[in-house]
Amino acid sequence: MHCANDLLKKSLSPVNANCIWRTDRSYFYLTETPGVSPGCINVSPCWFQQGHEVNNADVSCCPEISASLKGPQGVTIIKSMRRPSLLALAALRVMHPSLYWSSLRTTLEVGHWAYSSGQTKMYERIRHWALVFTGVAVMANHQSPAHRDPKCCPEWFDLMTSVSNYRSARMTLHNLGIELMYDSGVMVAVLRSAYPPCSGHADRRPMGVGMVHERQCS
Repeated sequence: MHCANDLLKKSLSPVNANCIWRTDRSYFYLTETPGVSPGCINVSPCWFQQGHEVNNADVSCCPEISASLKGPQGVTIIKSMRRPSLLALAALRVMHPSLYWSSLRTTLEVGHWAYSSGQTKMYERIRHWALVFTGVAVMANHQSPAHRDPKCCPEWFDLMTSVSNYRSARMTLHNLGIELMYDSGVMVAVLRSAYPPCSGHADRRPMGVGMVHERQCS
């Protein structure tokens, strides 16, 4: 993700600004990895705006390329994510086959729509996209407060994985009273219908890069 370093650096907001904890500067730590800045960005080749009701007669609300992928580095960023993306893809195929096939059909349909509608930049990015999830949140050196993510169907998984080199990271599922080791390479899938408030920390050591894979369209 070195190619996304500038985007990560620009993503941080002042402390307590707009109550958005995902980009609140106070939850991030300096990194020991050269060329990687603390930050959080959303990556999607076909981003659906949340909170918008859509019906068959409404053609004004269409998927868009996320801001992080609209620039000249968009395809490069997608290609740099291929290895962890393929690992997440294989894990989902085993853990939740119906979600895997449903998401795959959705991605193919969106790709077909982008091609037939002349959305060449979107089609190019979908063509290199290795996931059936349509959205990924990339967080570098981030300590998450206790939170709950209720948006999405309860039957779907959020798939969280960690990359880079670090140790002593923990993920706490507060309602269940469970603390998981979240070292580099660990992958955690949480069913939305049983989503407890969770948090993550690394004993104030640099945490590396984490990815949260989210299905955003149906």
